[in-house]
Amino acid sequence: MSTETAVAAQIPVCRVAIVGAQRQRVARVAAIIHADESLASVDTLAVSGSSSVDQSSSRNNTSRLQELPSGVPPQVTIEYLPCVATFDSYEDEKGESVRYLAKLEYHGPNGTLVNGKSLAPFFDHQHESDDDDNNGEVQNPFPGIAGVAIGCGVDTDDDFAKVKTFLDALSSSCISEATDVDVSMIIECIQPNTEFSSMKEENDSFRDMSDEKKREAVKNRTIGPGKMAFFAYEVAEKAVQQRWGKELLTGNKPETDTQDVTQNDADEAAPELVEIEEAAPHFIDPEKTRYACKRCRSVLFSTDDLEDPPHAQSLHNFGRRGQTSGQGMCQNLFIADPLPWMHGCNEMEGKLHCPKCQTKVGHYSWTGAQCSCGTWVTPAILVPVSKVDEMKPASQNIIASSGPLMFAQPPNVIVQTQSSTLDL
Repeated sequence: MSTETAVAAQIPVCRVAIVGAQRQRVARVAAIIHADESLASVDTLAVSGSSSVDQSSSRNNTSRLQELPSGVPPQVTIEYLPCVATFDSYEDEKGESVRYLAKLEYHGPNGTLVNGKSLAPFFDHQHESDDDDNNGEVQNPFPGIAGVAIGCGVDTDDDFAKVKTFLDALSSSCISEATDVDVSMIIECIQPNTEFSSMKEENDSFRDMSDEKKREAVKNRTIGPGKMAFFAYEVAEKAVQQRWGKELLTGNKPETDTQDVTQNDADEAAPELVEIEEAAPHFIDPEKTRYACKRCRSVLFSTDDLEDPPHAQSLHNFGRRGQTSGQGMCQNLFIADPLPWMHGCNEMEGKLHCPKCQTKVGHYSWTGAQCSCGTWVTPAILVPVSKVDEMKPASQNIIASSGPLMFAQPPNVIVQTQSSTLDL
């Protein structure tokens, strides 16, 4: 096997979703991408800013490979996923209209499928790649969906936030617990050119152009669907740069960098955690059902901390594989108020990490998130059930999951004790 064939056989795939409000517009963008070979892959050396990259000559493949750190491929193939976001609204108890994301579906590689499909299988693929050895093949470094380019009619901050929180909830629910990589998608919304105040104004200007000027704009990627196509490619470039940018600059291996960053983050977070612990201790009743971090078995919260009353299930449509629309099961636990170990949830949205082992256990969003059952919950502090183990009340002497139970709680969590405690 030649060097070029071997390299081609190991080219990883980076998935980028193209999200719009109208299927026809998304399909037009997909058609432009498929017609332009320069948008089909990302050169890792080009992303790193190397001046020695010559993509036009295959004779430089050997020298280019020598410039790359170990484990970094010379090229990444982009798989574009045309998707359509459908919004709807309902009246709340005050009679006010509440807009929500009804569904976000994949419409095939060309965006031409009339009936969309769930995005969940793209995230479920992580389970399959982690559970087998793939006959010795290198695991794809981009599990799930690596980037999302939003536009084609989805251009308000509110709609962008709804799409983003939906994707965050979907990825948190579907990505396998077996992976140690904290996968994060790059989610960006296209912005208007400087001469326009909004994307609506820019799109109206494109529609008023003559056919000749439209073809020129598409070719130059300055406005309209041509601009959106190149924007999706730029999102893919950012995903590749995020994955290997540090290795390309320093030549260090990903494992060492990731370990150092994780350790440094944990060390820096320790003083802040102690300050919150002293200010707001949290009591967990052992006679309530409790939930512990799946990795280190530290108790995080109990049923007393969950939303009360719970949200109505299947209030909005949300198609998932193997389920009919609007009949999904709740796969998330929604917490009523921020707990001390959550650092106050002071940002508009963010991730939740176990205070002991720093494993990601969920996320929060004050603009709301969609549960796997379909209901939009606002605000949302959610923990996927796949991230925690359920522990029955101590008096029942039953633990739902196997493994040694650790009552070494995070310092801010105080578990009440009783005379009839569990014999551990």
